[in-house]
Amino acid sequence: MLLESKMKQVAIMAAVDVRLKKMKYSPERCSRNLLELGLTAFPGKISKQEQAVFLEHLLKYCKDGDIPGAKGLFIYTFLKEQAN
Repeated sequence: MLLESKMKQVAIMAAVDVRLKKMKYSPERCSRNLLELGLTAFPGKISKQEQAVFLEHLLKYCKDGDIPGAKGLFIYTFLKEQAN
């Protein structure tokens, strides 16, 4: 992985962590913000149908207060190819 890609990934994960800290106050907003972050950072990565499924699963994690689960889903959805 190139240095630029690693730096982008670190910056995105920092933004994910910031958004996840606010999950207990507004799970709906947290899940929408994470979806928007992923779509902005990786346009075209997932289809509209995949977005709906992602948002549904992410909202469940946010409502449950499951930070590791939400973070894992984000990584799997948006960073799975970049992790290799």
